[in-house]
Amino acid sequence: GKLQDHEISVIPNNMEKYISFSIRRRKENPVTLQFIDSFQFLNTSLQKLVENLDHSKFSIMQSCISSPYRDLLLKKGIYPYEYMSSFSKFEETQLPPRSAFHSSLVNEGISEADYEHAQKVWKCFDIKNLGEYHDLYVKTDVILLSDVFENFRKLTQNFYQLDAAHMLTSPGLAWQAALKMTDVKLDLFTDIDMHLFIEKGIRGGVSMISHRHSEANHPHCPNYDASEANKYITYLDANNLYGWAMSQPLPVSDFEWLSPEEISLQQICQTPDDATTGYILEVDMEYPPELHDLHNNYPLAPERMTITPDMLSPTALSILNEMNIKPALKSEKLVPNLYNKQNYVLHYRNLKLYLSLGLKLTKIHRVMKFTQRCWLKDYINFNTEQRKHAKTAFEKDFFKLLNNAVYGKTMENLRNRVKVDIVQTKKRAEKLVASPAFHAFTIFDENLVAVQRKLTKLCLNRPIQIGFVILELSKVLMYDFHYNIIMTKYGDKARLLFTDTDSLCYEITTDDLNKDFERMKQYFDFSDYPKDHPLYSDENKKKIGYFKDELNGQPCLEFIGLRSKMYSILSERDEKQTAKGICKSVRQQQLKHANYRECLLSRKPSTISQNRIGSEKHHIFSMQQSKRALSAFDDKRFLHEDGVTSLSYGHYKIAHSKLTKTVKEKHDRGVKIQDMDVVEYDGHWKVKSQSVKGKVYMIQSVLNAPNKRIVFDFRLFGCFEFFRRITRFSNDLTSDSEFLRLVVDQAWASMPRDKGGDHGSQKGKNIV
Repeated sequence: GKLQDHEISVIPNNMEKYISFSIRRRKENPVTLQFIDSFQFLNTSLQKLVENLDHSKFSIMQSCISSPYRDLLLKKGIYPYEYMSSFSKFEETQLPPRSAFHSSLVNEGISEADYEHAQKVWKCFDIKNLGEYHDLYVKTDVILLSDVFENFRKLTQNFYQLDAAHMLTSPGLAWQAALKMTDVKLDLFTDIDMHLFIEKGIRGGVSMISHRHSEANHPHCPNYDASEANKYITYLDANNLYGWAMSQPLPVSDFEWLSPEEISLQQICQTPDDATTGYILEVDMEYPPELHDLHNNYPLAPERMTITPDMLSPTALSILNEMNIKPALKSEKLVPNLYNKQNYVLHYRNLKLYLSLGLKLTKIHRVMKFTQRCWLKDYINFNTEQRKHAKTAFEKDFFKLLNNAVYGKTMENLRNRVKVDIVQTKKRAEKLVASPAFHAFTIFDENLVAVQRKLTKLCLNRPIQIGFVILELSKVLMYDFHYNIIMTKYGDKARLLFTDTDSLCYEITTDDLNKDFERMKQYFDFSDYPKDHPLYSDENKKKIGYFKDELNGQPCLEFIGLRSKMYSILSERDEKQTAKGICKSVRQQQLKHANYRECLLSRKPSTISQNRIGSEKHHIFSMQQSKRALSAFDDKRFLHEDGVTSLSYGHYKIAHSKLTKTVKEKHDRGVKIQDMDVVEYDGHWKVKSQSVKGKVYMIQSVLNAPNKRIVFDFRLFGCFEFFRRITRFSNDLTSDSEFLRLVVDQAWASMPRDKGGDHGSQKGKNIV
């Protein structure tokens, strides 16, 4: 090919997406030309970027376009993309009709004002045909993006003395800016066990629907019932959650394992939050059953889990069956649950909070000690202050980006990197394909092929311990606000509806929510409220770690949540819908609040058709995609029959209902109860059926003596009589404690005795 004498190298995300690529001439004055992607820094539309930049900042446009009508070009151009279907269209001598500007991607045309703007550009720049209009549009696009990126570079140079053009991504830029400003020296791990230890504990943000439907009842509601208690829905969001976490003491150096003799729970729990020494622990914790009801909507210590079909509720299985989908193992997801925790890796501040809220520590496996300090705080505060005083939306977005992006570099997973070679010769291609590290290839044409190889060397040189602590501390803020502020204030009058990393949506029964929040204003930022709102205040404006009202004081009327990142909020004047994987234009046009309500009530999924841009072998094309938009299925919770309420996995009520249901089903089918046995496992009851392969059921002990666990072997009992008694009486019990006591009493009474009248087995006795 034309570049046979040049070497092409790429930095890939995968075979289709490259972060950067370079072309290097091998002979005669070797020169390397590198291409970087501006979208890696400014990941929003050019239209928004241009709108946010002050008109006085377009210096390249001023030098390239001398027309007095230059200001007409200081906005994203108007172009009939789908109309331009052949080269002959370039010869047309007038602007096509407004209908020709329709876009299938967003399923809408242009406004009358936009069409008038296009006509004005055509006239003022004396355009003769669509070919000239096309050239001006393309030229303008390039100049506008150049001006935007040059202004971005100037900001990085002025505030951090760094040039963004020498970086590849915004996380890389932000990381360099933070290191330069703080002048910190960070130790990296030299012990592989420490790196694996931290990797094991990395858990992202919590996202789940805890309660799927709520209707408000307050004076702003059209159907307000004054005879019922006032009930509000409030949607709260933490200001710059990760920025707050990054302002806390973070690991710096002196990483070491504590010996068993050095481990002291009392010392660790008494360590102040701002101490110079910090700890990361691997522990076992018990989640006491008496906390299950209180913590059901927002369980502590979330875990990465694979939800297996036997964990799903009958309601969830029924929804899957109606959708003709077979339950199958899926990838791991972060699930808040009420199971006991084994080998759980967490920060010492999380441990202190969890223990204060009722979890019980049963074992410490190992502890890593380190030196910590608030080394990122000055950087975060600097950007926060600059954003507060920024004069343009472009500058506000810039400082927000530099705060948010720095976290990404601390969580970079080097294991996910791939190596791709762009090859132009047969000899080179054959050599790479023959390599033991060869993974895949893509042929572009007869002279160009991309070969993907597996990594043969992995250098784990990223401070992932910092990212781990940031994630852990962000959970401290969210859990502390929920339990120690909201639940302490309202108790069972507050119900969490959903959470999504930095947001919490509540249903709160109270006389007047505004009056309550006025008395709790030390926790809130009310600066985004209308200035005539009774709660408006700029006292805590943009302060990190404070909570703000996402609806800015607009009364919320109804909430419907189907699953994580799929919910709808109806307010007095607006609607807000989320549906992961559905493009914004389709969501706005086709998904309304009523669609979410219908899906929840009927449990029938809704399907939409959306157009999107795809890429294959770096050839861009548009495609139409049919996709399930809404679904009532949610596997992060154990759904009840009403489809609205749910339980966290591990809740003792799940085990109770499953045991009663299982025994009855087996009896009805004539399965021998003698084939069932019960053994104690990790502080839970496990009922394992030997007749039905793969069925496992759990019963959590709720006896008053929490340090005692009871182990039964039902094959030694008169099992049929035992289970007949249990299934007959359990539905009449007033508490699960009574149910477990009945299990013990009836098992003991049903147990066969020896000739002397004593029980013939030690099984069934308390084991301390």
